[in-house]
Amino acid sequence: MKLLRRDRDGIGQSLDVYYRDAARTQRMDRLNAQFVSKGALAFDIGAHVGDRTASFLRLGASVVAVEPQPKVYRALKLIHGRNPHATLVRQAVGAEPGEVELYVNSQNPTVSTASPDLISRVRERRALL
Repeated sequence: MKLLRRDRDGIGQSLDVYYRDAARTQRMDRLNAQFVSKGALAFDIGAHVGDRTASFLRLGASVVAVEPQPKVYRALKLIHGRNPHATLVRQAVGAEPGEVELYVNSQNPTVSTASPDLISRVRERRALL
């Protein structure tokens, strides 16, 4: 698999972290194999760049991967979009239907959130440091 180069949005860094470490990939597959079997249906909620989706697919499952961030979703689609066992959905998941504001951390998209409370707590904590 050809990986995208690092970009200013942190997606390239995520690809490096989640796809270049073969030992990590093997550990993830061993862990997931305890819960996901061939022919199963697995869900990857907040799929980011799809490393868990990739693991579930390697284990023979069909996967529904949900990712709300447009740029990250684009990477997810490039990696898994042609796999007939992967269904990709660009949405957030919540307790109720509706719309939500997404706060995207452009330096590290893995810690983006829809929780304004989390943003407030992080700001308060930083002010204390």
